[in-house]
Amino acid sequence: MRIAIIGVGRLGTIIAKALSEHHEVILVDHHPEDLVTLAADVGAKATDDLSVVQFAELTIITVKPSQVEALVKKLPETRLVVSCAAGIPLKKFESWGMKNVIRIMPNICAEVDQAVIAYTMYPEIERKEKVFLTAFTAIGMCIKVDESHMDAITSTSGAGPAFMAYFAQAMIEEAIAHGLTEEDAELVVAQTLIGTGTLMKSGWSTKKIIDTVVSPGGITEAGLKMLDEKGANKAIHNAIKKATEKAKELGK
Repeated sequence: MRIAIIGVGRLGTIIAKALSEHHEVILVDHHPEDLVTLAADVGAKATDDLSVVQFAELTIITVKPSQVEALVKKLPETRLVVSCAAGIPLKKFESWGMKNVIRIMPNICAEVDQAVIAYTMYPEIERKEKVFLTAFTAIGMCIKVDESHMDAITSTSGAGPAFMAYFAQAMIEEAIAHGLTEEDAELVVAQTLIGTGTLMKSGWSTKKIIDTVVSPGGITEAGLKMLDEKGANKAIHNAIKKATEKAKELGK
């Protein structure tokens, strides 16, 4: 499949690397000269010519949300557009004259083919859903949601890797403070995150995981009591709430 990626920043680069393993990728950016190394790495063409999207089965927009409207109004006719712009609803694209859009919220885990890719679309373009899935299922788990849920997805899976890493960083720092090497601490925490996620995907609820690990009067109970005393649960709720509110602001 020929895929054009417009706006090759951090997210665009991750998607380009992931999709280039299975598809022909065209990189479109204002400064194609800055993409020479990436283009060589992924076997792609780099250009500033927007007309190339006419020859792509799929066009992926990864520019900043504030730049989307101006870009859409300059694009020639496209077969199918995938928008990664946080907070920009489908109705905005429709008001700009573009209906063949699938709105997605990926995350940076696409770099290791473990992304969460939430997506939504108008019913009339569901016939093109297979084209989208052919590309994106190769880089993670695709989950179709109602558009009203996209802001919550943005704050949990889009921002989620940073929130998880924030918690993991504190665990690593404290492990190092108690004598572990940085390398060992990072490996232990990383594998614990992977293992916990695997348990959850296998059907374990978070409550079951907590109840299984906690022993009355034990070390886990002591740690969880401290988190409760410090209001950690409420802080996490507020962080997700704030991120969701920010996502909604972007769509206004």
